[in-house]
This record gives sequence, structure tokens and C-alpha cells, in this order.
Amino acid sequence: MNSIHRSAITFAALSILLSATAQTEIRTWTDSRGNTIDAELLENMNGEVTLQKENGQEVHISISDLSGKDQKYVLVNSPPKIDISVSAVTDRKNKGFTVEAENSDNNQDMQIQTTSSSYKVTLKKSGTIPYDHPIQAELYVFGYKKQEDSFVLLSKTIKKFTYGEGDVKDKFIFTSDQVTTKDLQGGTKSGTAYFGNMVVLVNDKGHVFEVKGSRSKMQEFTALIRKMNPGQTVSKAELESAQNEAK
Repeated sequence: MNSIHRSAITFAALSILLSATAQTEIRTWTDSRGNTIDAELLENMNGEVTLQKENGQEVHISISDLSGKDQKYVLVNSPPKIDISVSAVTDRKNKGFTVEAENSDNNQDMQIQTTSSSYKVTLKKSGTIPYDHPIQAELYVFGYKKQEDSFVLLSKTIKKFTYGEGDVKDKFIFTSDQVTTKDLQGGTKSGTAYFGNMVVLVNDKGHVFEVKGSRSKMQEFTALIRKMNPGQTVSKAELESAQNEAK
């Protein structure tokens, strides 16, 4: 048997295997009134599941409206409750200087504060139900540019992990790269100061299932923030526009 023929057989076998695997994602769901739908579980969030039919149409159903069997399926196949904590290791250095004016009485004492920080994220799984699907964890660190009255993405860290693999039993820990800001302090507003951080958890279907920001308002702009790259800025007006679009 030549190599091309063997490759064709191998490819065909692989296609059948992948097809069978994909088909196992589709199942029959039943609601409390006996109505049924053939669909795949995409997301379970805030007491509601999102199901996707074979034609791509998405259907949203309250978990409480599903049959007992389906509720159990959702429980086993949904990401677990994860406790998110973020801690920072920070080093600050201050360098003072004087800005001399024509009138020495108007001299200004200034200082540049340089802050270097790394952020450690701990993701602890709650409960005893096993969950062996991969999870993507994303950490965003933001600064505030005083003169521009805008926000800048200082750092973006993305990690993928699976609970139960290797040393990841019920806890996964990762750390961001070093983040450095310089803030001019004195009689003027200049430089960049640390503003806050946000952690986003995404399931293996690409759906966000958990968000935690050090400032509660940050969570309202999750979709916008996830599209940003380090160094990119966003003004308050742009954030307001993004919020209005979300509504």
C-alpha cells in the first residue's frame, strides 16, 4: 500500500473519529413542559444556559425550566465555581527634584514615583465535582494617564490549564510579567498611575463564564477590554460609547 493511499485511509478514519466526537456534543434537551430540542451546551451563566442547534441558532433557557436529568448534565459539564484572587508584589522608588521659577518663592518641589509590580493570580476550584475541560485565564492590568484623562492597558497575560492535570489539582496559579509605571507628583498632573486589574475566565467553547475586576465598573467593559493589546489606550468617552452599545 503506497503512502498516499495510507494517508487517505488515515485521514478518513480521523474524520470519522472527529465527526463522532462532534456528534456526541449534540443531545436532546427536555424542558419542564416536555418540549425537546437537539442542541449542544455552550454556556451556563447566571442561572441560564445557552444551547446551540446544529444550524448554529442559539437558544437561551433558564436552568430551572430544564428536566432534572438535564440539570444534572449542566452541573457536570459546566465550569465549576472558581474563587479568584489577585495579589501584587510591588517596588516603589521616588526621585525628588525642584522646578525653579523666576521668582524663587514659586519654586515647585516635584517627585517621580516609579512603580514596578508583578501580579499573581490564584484560581481555586470549589466543590468536588470533577471538571476536565480546558480553561483559559486572562489577566488585564490597567493604568491611568493623567494628562490625557485616558486608560492604558499595561499588561495582558493569557494562560490555559485543566484542573486535575499535573500539579493542577484544584488550584492554578500564574504571574504576570513585570509592570512598570512612572507618575509625576507635585503641582501638575502627568505620567501614568496604576488603575486596576481584571481576570476573565473562558470555557473551551470560547465563552466567558467568570469575570472579576478590582474595580466593579471594569466588568461592564469586558468585551472591549478583551480586544485591546498592551500599550493601547481608551478614553472615558470611548468607554461611555461602548457601554451605550452594550445596552
